[in-house]
Amino acid sequence: MKNEADIAFALLRSAIDGKAPALGDMPIETETWWSVFKLMQRNHVAALAGMAVEHLDIPREVKIPWLAECEKAARWFRYQIEVQQDIVDTMKQNGIDTLVLKGTHLAQYYPNPEQREFGDLDLYFYNRHVKADEIAKRKLKVTVDNKPHHHTKYNYRGMTIENHFDFFNRHYPSSNKRYNKMLVAMEPSSTFDVLHFLRHAAIHFAANGLKLRDLCDWVMLVSHGKDINWEKVANVMKRFGMMRFVATLDDVTSSRLGIASPLQGIAPAGASQRMVNDIFSNKHHDGTISHYFHTRWKRRLAFSDSLTSQLFHKITSHLSH
Repeated sequence: MKNEADIAFALLRSAIDGKAPALGDMPIETETWWSVFKLMQRNHVAALAGMAVEHLDIPREVKIPWLAECEKAARWFRYQIEVQQDIVDTMKQNGIDTLVLKGTHLAQYYPNPEQREFGDLDLYFYNRHVKADEIAKRKLKVTVDNKPHHHTKYNYRGMTIENHFDFFNRHYPSSNKRYNKMLVAMEPSSTFDVLHFLRHAAIHFAANGLKLRDLCDWVMLVSHGKDINWEKVANVMKRFGMMRFVATLDDVTSSRLGIASPLQGIAPAGASQRMVNDIFSNKHHDGTISHYFHTRWKRRLAFSDSLTSQLFHKITSHLSH
C-alpha cells in the first residue's frame, strides 16, 4: 500500500507529465486522502496536484474542498498580480525599475501560472530601495518596517511586500556577499533565475528544509527555462561548493518527478533519501545549538563555508539583528 509521500509524488508527477498517476490497484482510504490533501496544503502544492485530483475518483468529501482550494489559489494569484502591477506601475511613474523575484516570477515557468502558490511579493529595485520605500510611503500610504536584515517590508492592499536591497542575507553565510555581487552584475534571464533559485533553495534547505513546492519549482525551471547557460550554472555551483546540493536535488526530482537538470552531478550516498525524509518530517528550526549541529549535514551539502565560519557568522548575524 502506498504511503502519503508516494501518493503525493504520484499526483505531482501526473500534474507535471500529464499521465495518469501511478497509484496502484489497492483502494486508498478517505482518511489517507485527507492526510495527503493537508500535506499538499502545507507544502503549497495543492493547486498543482489538483490537476491530477480533478480526474480521479476519490471521495467527494475530499475532492470538493480540494478543487475549491485550487480555485482559491487561482483567485489569490490573480489578485497578487494585480497588486504587483500596481506597485510596479507606481515605481515606474517615479523613475524606478522593478525586478520581481521568487513567487510570481517563478510562476511564469508553470504551464498554468495560477497553480504556483505563494504568499509575499518579493521585489528588487536595482539599488534604489531607499527611494522605493519613500515612494511607497508617499504614494501607497504604507508604513515600512526596517527591521529585517536584507529587505524592508510593508503591507499593501492586504499583501506583505518585501523590498530587497540585496538578494540574500549578506551576514550569513558569509559567501552570500560574493553570491549577491555576482547576481547584481547579471542581466535578468533564465540563467539568473536558476542561480537565484538554487541559492535561495539551498539557504532554506540548510535553515528549515525544502518543501515540495521547491522541487516543483526546480522541475519547472529546468523544463521551461529558455536559453539557460548550464555551463555557467555548473561553474557557479562548483565555485560556491553547491554542486552536491544540486546533485541531490536533481536525484530527488529525477527519481520522484521524472525530471532533472543537465548538470549531472553526483549526490553523496544517502543524501537524496535524507532530503526526502527532511521534506516530509515537517520539522522547523527551534533555534537551539543542538539543532544547529544536528543539521550540519545540510549545510555541508549547501555551502562551501566551513562549519566554524558558518556558526560564527550566524551568531554575528543574530546579534546584529
